[in-house]
Amino acid sequence: MTLREWKITDSSLTAIKVIGILAMLLDHYNSFLNTEHSPLLFETGRLALPLFVFVLGYNLARIPSQKLPQLILRLLIFGVISTPVYNILSGGIGHWWPLNILFTLLVATAIVYLLSAQASSHWQMPIRLTGALFFIVTGGLVDYLWVGPALVVVIWRLFADVRPKERTMLNIALIVLTILLCLLNDSLAALFAVPVILLCIQLCQNIDLPRMKWFFYWFYPGHLLALLLLRG
Repeated sequence: MTLREWKITDSSLTAIKVIGILAMLLDHYNSFLNTEHSPLLFETGRLALPLFVFVLGYNLARIPSQKLPQLILRLLIFGVISTPVYNILSGGIGHWWPLNILFTLLVATAIVYLLSAQASSHWQMPIRLTGALFFIVTGGLVDYLWVGPALVVVIWRLFADVRPKERTMLNIALIVLTILLCLLNDSLAALFAVPVILLCIQLCQNIDLPRMKWFFYWFYPGHLLALLLLRG
């Protein structure tokens, strides 16, 4: 069965997102407050990115391209709001690199927009090349580097109606990116995101959970501020 054939409900996406948020919260507590630095919490935190990119990749496959600029603007606003607190927690106000996870998701969304935007045949190739150039330039600035945005783009395409040959190439790319993610993390814990996703999809088929559309956006800067106040 291909990803496109999976029956994923909004409740499943909510459950995946909530687990990702909890994993991120534990990871940030471990990084910014816990002086003993728990290896277990570190490994738990590695689940956050693959869960977030799965949800975003799936949503991008079903959102019309003309609505993506609104999502990009939303990610930009909350990413900028979160930056000062994130920088202070990470190492000081001048510690700007890498940009926080919201910018990783923003870069991915912008690339998908440039690759899927409707345009005349004369402009299609320049727009697609701009998307590739944007990925090359901005990938090195964000958390998880080029691997994070690339995972979103691959998952987005896997949920699209693509030809078998392209699907095979995408599956190979997904495997390679997963290996690179594990190398970046120096951990195999990200692989546990797969059973988590499958369990959420299976268990939430007949459960009605709220979409929580705005929760993550407000939670991200909010939990960083709370951690900073607790540390202070």
